Amino acid sequence: MKKQLLLIATALFAVGCTQKSDYECRFTLNGETHLTFNFTNVDTPKSFEFFYDQSFPSDIHHYFFSVEHDTIIEYTLPLNHPAEVRCGCDDMGFIMFLVQNEPLTVNVNLANRTFSFEGFTKAICDYLTEHPTDLYEDYSSGDFAKIDKVYQQKQKDLKSAFAAGKLPKWFFDLETENLLFANTFYKKNFATSPNQFEELRKIAPVRECKYFWLPNYAQVLSIYCDPKFDSAIYQPTSRDAYFNCTQNNLDIINSHLPEDIVSYYTAARLSVFVKFLQKAKSVSQYEQENEYLNKLLAINSSRVNDTAMLNYIVNEPKNIYNDLITRNTLKPGDKAPNFYLKNVDDKSVSLSDFTGKLVLLNFWDTYCSACIATIPKKNALVEKFGKQGFELVNICLDNAPDVWRQIISEHHPLGEQLICKGQWEKNLRDKYMISSRPHFVLVDRNGLIIDSHVKGDSLEVFIERNISLK
Repeated sequence: MKKQLLLIATALFAVGCTQKSDYECRFTLNGETHLTFNFTNVDTPKSFEFFYDQSFPSDIHHYFFSVEHDTIIEYTLPLNHPAEVRCGCDDMGFIMFLVQNEPLTVNVNLANRTFSFEGFTKAICDYLTEHPTDLYEDYSSGDFAKIDKVYQQKQKDLKSAFAAGKLPKWFFDLETENLLFANTFYKKNFATSPNQFEELRKIAPVRECKYFWLPNYAQVLSIYCDPKFDSAIYQPTSRDAYFNCTQNNLDIINSHLPEDIVSYYTAARLSVFVKFLQKAKSVSQYEQENEYLNKLLAINSSRVNDTAMLNYIVNEPKNIYNDLITRNTLKPGDKAPNFYLKNVDDKSVSLSDFTGKLVLLNFWDTYCSACIATIPKKNALVEKFGKQGFELVNICLDNAPDVWRQIISEHHPLGEQLICKGQWEKNLRDKYMISSRPHFVLVDRNGLIIDSHVKGDSLEVFIERNISLK
């Protein structure tokens, strides 16, 4: 019997080694990873979305794309810690598990609605798709008996998969804590206590959390504050109330948890206010939001012992402000920002090459179905105004040259065809204030802005109005 147990243990150890059981789960600022979708047998157009949480800088990364034919779509994603990524369309869905510097490929066969994974986290993706950590639907009833039953079953599934050698030890440890805090968060949403923060002294896993960068863990910590701030947690509220709630929460966490957890969580909460700055539409709105961040920094900066994270919180607002100023100064009559992009013949083309012509800049993406659907209308503009000194310049923002060439070959867009490489995508998005696609900018014969955000249904009117101007 002892020999049999030894053989089983040895086999499980061997499986763990082949799955990089010594992989270290950690937080690394400015990390990234690469994600590839391989779509085959596309019978009807589909719109997909995927999203994941990041606790620092606090954000929900949300991506949308359309698939109209067999294609490969690639993303290089910001990723500071391992993350569960939910993806799907109306009639199918799956969960990807991403880690830094380990590419993942998802093969999606739309004819039979099946998918498979390739990469370091393949087994984990398979497992999570069948056993998602997100328990909101299970917990929404507020039935505590059901909550405990579902949580226990998910723990059992995780242990069984690990014992069978299907999951590496590092993920087993991570998901054990992830499930714990998902369970804690949803239960406390239904059982608020007048002395919630006192429970921090009693719940050992909260004090001893190894993976304190988990979004679920951050959610649990965010609940601990004076009951008078409940409305600031669960309901829309004023920024003053939210500020006071945040500070109260940070004071409680600081007095009950270890220094490394306090440091990370404080930085994460402050980064929420940096996110508010990113949403500012005017200088005045920016200044109002920045006032709250500066107050929080004055009180809490000494609690953040990670220099890189603190530098981000201090310096990123300056970058946001500079971007805001740049965006606001692109007005009619301003010089249109120049560019140097490659065309289909791999030759460099700049905006200045079109001096003397009325130019419509059409910024688009290969995965933008609306961009592709409106090609006939844009072609009609070239046919109507092309002989009058009008030039349509189509600029593909995403660096996907194979898909770009395929779209050009299949849909035959007229005008100049250019693609962004290197930093040109970021440069043009920033300089031309591009937040959605397609994005149209009309430039006069002298290279000056006529309108930096022409609506698609107004293109012909704008061109007609300006075509005769010199």
